[in-house]
Amino acid sequence: MNRLSPVPHVSREGEWLASCQLLAFSLAVLAPGSTFSRPIFVNLAAVAPEGTWGMALLGVATVRMIGLWVNGNWRRSPTLRFLTALVGAGVWFTLARLFLGDGFPGVNTGALVYAALGCFDAFAAARSLLDQGRNDRRHALARKGTA
Repeated sequence: MNRLSPVPHVSREGEWLASCQLLAFSLAVLAPGSTFSRPIFVNLAAVAPEGTWGMALLGVATVRMIGLWVNGNWRRSPTLRFLTALVGAGVWFTLARLFLGDGFPGVNTGALVYAALGCFDAFAAARSLLDQGRNDRRHALARKGTA
């Protein structure tokens, strides 16, 4: 029986950072108090209430962290990484867009920070697709070797 050769470690720090940021954002929204009473959050409140935002983002962050942990400690799962990075990019770009329309002149820091996170998550999604292709080729070769 042929064993698959180990895959060299590829850094996932950017994906972990985006996941931790999403977790922190969701916990801030879920914390006691009225986060959305601040003027900067008026556009977010127009989309959904605090609890909905907080729980949805907490769910995405949790699933993504589980996927990253599994990916690094068990069989590689680029498909899960792709899906969660794609959702993350969508969340960050949506937040950036909402923060751009805050009614104040100029661009606020939140919009730029969230847009940057969106770019990193979009890159992570693309990279995970490449990893999936690499995985498929490795498994095909391993199956040929055992046949």
